[in-house]
Amino acid sequence: MGVKLRLRELKYPVHPRPNPIAAALYMLRDLGCDAVVLHGPSGCNFRALRLLERDGVKVFTTAMSEMDVVMGGERKLVEVLRAVYEDYKPRLIGVVGTCCTSIIGEDVEDEVERANLPVKVIAVNVSACIGDNVDGALRALRAALKVGVISEAEFERQKVVLRRAAEVERVRGVAISGYVEPSEGDDVHEVAKLIIDCLRERRVVAVLNAKKETAYLYSDVILALKQVKEGLSLSGELIVLANLRFDVGLPKVRADAQRILSELRANGVEVDYLTGGLDEYALSREKVSEALKSIGGFDLSIALGIPQALPVELLGRSIGVSSGNRTMSRLRALGYFKVVNEEDAHISVLGRRRIVESRLGKALRAEAHLRSE
Repeated sequence: MGVKLRLRELKYPVHPRPNPIAAALYMLRDLGCDAVVLHGPSGCNFRALRLLERDGVKVFTTAMSEMDVVMGGERKLVEVLRAVYEDYKPRLIGVVGTCCTSIIGEDVEDEVERANLPVKVIAVNVSACIGDNVDGALRALRAALKVGVISEAEFERQKVVLRRAAEVERVRGVAISGYVEPSEGDDVHEVAKLIIDCLRERRVVAVLNAKKETAYLYSDVILALKQVKEGLSLSGELIVLANLRFDVGLPKVRADAQRILSELRANGVEVDYLTGGLDEYALSREKVSEALKSIGGFDLSIALGIPQALPVELLGRSIGVSSGNRTMSRLRALGYFKVVNEEDAHISVLGRRRIVESRLGKALRAEAHLRSE
């Protein structure tokens, strides 16, 4: 049988990982495409496409068959593109290739040019085998740059952001080599009790480090902390750090940050330190470190969104709040003493334009209600 290997010894991840095709699709949404065509079989990335519809993007597929794989799918792509334009007159269209088009050597970009539409079309040659999910996003950005949808400066900025995100996941997240065993998060009600007990008279730091629209969910924890503190007249201090700068990033990312920041402020929450934009969660380590050092001593911290990107060694006794059973395992390995799984975080925020109630936020409010009776 040769040399025996264990899963943990393998030099590449062997658990499921996000798809570069899906990453390209969601980047096209962020770029402002109001229609997206997937050039491949009708079932390819079905879940990602259907979820995109929640954000108001019209999604289509060329429904490639076995015959199309043999003979080529250019005719179908041109037909679908022209029909989509005639029926809906989208302002910006995205087209994404698939494993099928890559294997048979179709050039999606060239085929889009032959459709000769009177609007800009961002054509992305991509497959699920090209590497990390961020590689799909980068290809979409490069295609957007080519047709003049984004500037060279924004493209270069996005390259830095996305490559750092990939690095964080490879070194500290769930893209680590080998197999990451899934695990459950801690009991959310017990965590809520712990937080409220600390807020009675101690200093608590909440660090929002969320990825794009997931901030609609994770910011609810900060809102709940403010409500609980006031409702129970707790004398502890709440200090808020958040990556809610709205002067950086693509238009949708900026708009999301501004909405969330405005809603927090309308509810009496002031962010003490802004640590970057909603797409800069992987770059926030340095700014968060500076803020934590300037704050001085604190008794508990709550890291929200992408805790694996944060300097856990400076967070002290810290609770990691994120999404996914494998992420729970990684956060424990990094040193978070409690972890909360906000299941289906990505699904719950699609299409939303206001803060969405989180599991931990709900548990905090429920515990405060019990204590107020």
